[in-house]
Amino acid sequence: MLDELIERYSQYSDTELMEVYLNKNGYTSDAKEALDIVIEKKGGIQSLKERYDKIIEKEIEKARINNDAAQLYQKGMTKNDINRNLTSEILSPDEIRQIIETTSTNIEAEKKDLEIKPSTFVGSILGGIIGGTIGGILWELQIIYSGHIFYIFAIGLGIISYGFIKLFTKQSRNNIVVFIITILSVIYALILGFYIS
Repeated sequence: MLDELIERYSQYSDTELMEVYLNKNGYTSDAKEALDIVIEKKGGIQSLKERYDKIIEKEIEKARINNDAAQLYQKGMTKNDINRNLTSEILSPDEIRQIIETTSTNIEAEKKDLEIKPSTFVGSILGGIIGGTIGGILWELQIIYSGHIFYIFAIGLGIISYGFIKLFTKQSRNNIVVFIITILSVIYALILGFYIS
């Protein structure tokens, strides 16, 4: 049992080991002993704490760069301009560049998702009709076979409608048109289910 725990903890990252160490009071005596052995093999608790602190410091710095890059990108600055403006004593230039690239890609994806264009309306209406019709038929079958109305199934109708709308628009429920037509599609499914039953 002890050997198995030592083997398991040996595969843990510094972050995972530190998390276990900070919560070790809730562990068995074997687990504590195995943890102490592994930590000692990796240079002792002081060394682990120092490495852990550096990891946390780096993650905080990444979050700061990400936040600053997002603000500058939203103000209309180019990726090159942002790269020249942002510096760090903790992160390398390549790491900063990667964060800026990821941030700008995410912001552009969000803008595209929220954009309202003709394909948003066409795809939403088409997906809403198909999803609502299928949902309405399933709703009607549920009423017929159970003899009851389970409004909890309305959540399922929402998932079906939204799934078809997203399939046709490639946009999420964060888009106001997608959101509204999903609701209308669910209402259509409920009415259709009652009507044909």
